[in-house]
Amino acid sequence: MKTENLYSLMQKGGAVMWPLYALLVITVVIALERSITFLLLWKRGERVPLKKLEAPLSVLDLVAMISPVLGFLGTVTGMINAFKSVSEAVSVQLQVVASGLYEALFTTAFGLIISIIATILGFLLDMAAGALCEKDET
Repeated sequence: MKTENLYSLMQKGGAVMWPLYALLVITVVIALERSITFLLLWKRGERVPLKKLEAPLSVLDLVAMISPVLGFLGTVTGMINAFKSVSEAVSVQLQVVASGLYEALFTTAFGLIISIIATILGFLLDMAAGALCEKDET
């Protein structure tokens, strides 16, 4: 059984995998930073304005919107590569088409996974921010 590392998975997904990976890293970093910040505020019993707590969370919303689109871009580039390989091949074999389709499906799945993670983390952290914030009295 062949084990794969992150670099080989990134190569299989094509060039679009790198910005998707960057979005995943951004998601994890923001989620960790906000979680630690919220935990420290909760331990100290501090109340902070909601806008200050939620500001970085808008980046998670942006990641949740962008990552599926980038995944679909990977689908398009994978299909372009598949059809290019077919057009250049003397005889069409399944392996020629399959590599482009693999790239297409891999990036789509990765983009959707990142979007789901960012959406769930954004929702949970938004709820935590609401619990820790000063209540607006208008």
